[in-house]
Amino acid sequence: MYEIDPGNGSARWRLFTPWAPALGFVANVYFLFALQETQRTWRWCGILGSLSMIVLSKSRLAFVVLGSVWGIARVLSLLTRPSAYFVGATVATVAGMCGVQIVEFIQLFADRFREARSSSSRVLATLGRIAYQRWQAEAPIWGHGVPETGPHLVEFMPIGSHHTWFGLLFVKGMVGFVAMAIPMLWTFIALLVRAQSSALASLGLALLLIVTFYTFGENLEILVYLYWPALVVIGAALCEKMPAPSHL
Repeated sequence: MYEIDPGNGSARWRLFTPWAPALGFVANVYFLFALQETQRTWRWCGILGSLSMIVLSKSRLAFVVLGSVWGIARVLSLLTRPSAYFVGATVATVAGMCGVQIVEFIQLFADRFREARSSSSRVLATLGRIAYQRWQAEAPIWGHGVPETGPHLVEFMPIGSHHTWFGLLFVKGMVGFVAMAIPMLWTFIALLVRAQSSALASLGLALLLIVTFYTFGENLEILVYLYWPALVVIGAALCEKMPAPSHL
């Protein structure tokens, strides 16, 4: 049900997932589902339940995803509307005038993000470096084939276990990396086009962004049994029949 954070001794709830960050992953998926609910009572039950799981998981990535993905997907779904370009021009102008302050804020946020759980950040960064260096030096094309237990420096965690891309490089090499990257990029482009006129595709785009964010903090392959509803919705969005373009 929960685990004790070795950094500060506090409880991090994982409930039905194997570890706490995975609970934050699932909670973000169901948060977007809850927003689609038409009945107000059930919608608020879903929203509050999802937010509770994110808070209890104490996952930093879950908070970042919660605060950014819905807004990003919303903006990307309005690219064909003229008002979006006026708003974008205004934001770009303000960002250009306050560029130094924005860069400093981003740097401060990144430092605070790492310092929140510095030991975890150190272990994950070290795992990534080991996976990358061993992939590059030992098996660049096909990878090592199987994961390996890391040294004491990374608390014996499997190499590549906490990062989808490093894990692919280490286990399946450049072949596996490309086999994952190309379909994800193609899916993003397809959903981006469809999201301009489809609410389902807009939801699928947001779910794909969540999955993409978590490629940098989790191994998607071993958690697919938890977030499979997101893949079902993405597939439904890709299969949805779009209206034929009108010709003048």
